Amino acid sequence: MPSGPARCATTALSGSVTGSSGAAGTIETTVGLKSTSATPCVLSGYPGLQLLDSAGASLPTQVVRKGGYSFTSMVPTTVTLSNGQSAYFNIGYSDVPVGGERSCPSSTSLEVTPPDATDHLVVVPAVLSPCGGGELVVSPVFPATGSNNAATGTVGG
Repeated sequence: MPSGPARCATTALSGSVTGSSGAAGTIETTVGLKSTSATPCVLSGYPGLQLLDSAGASLPTQVVRKGGYSFTSMVPTTVTLSNGQSAYFNIGYSDVPVGGERSCPSSTSLEVTPPDATDHLVVVPAVLSPCGGGELVVSPVFPATGSNNAATGTVGG
């Protein structure tokens, strides 16, 4: 049995969009995963993502780990969470149609598979409109402090 806290169970996490900003066709969205576990737990690595429409159906989604954005290219670290604490990850995408795209699909929610998990949680609302076949560039999870852009803005709701 490994020493130290176990991986955060997906059922002991809640997710929310904590910030979003954009410039020159690039959108950055920050998502927080908040622990509801009674005991400390850890997250480390990259989450899986799937865009969902208003009916909960999958939209085209291609996930790229790390990528070339400064806000997604940090080195993976292990984040230990106590009850009520959050780990974050950034998503970057282009909202400029490419090739034959006339528009880019827009999600109303986001399915998130935490690092090293096989089950997922759904973040609502999560309005993302990535072009390029739904390409999302994702960062590894990071703690609230000592990171590049923990939360870049505030989303009302």
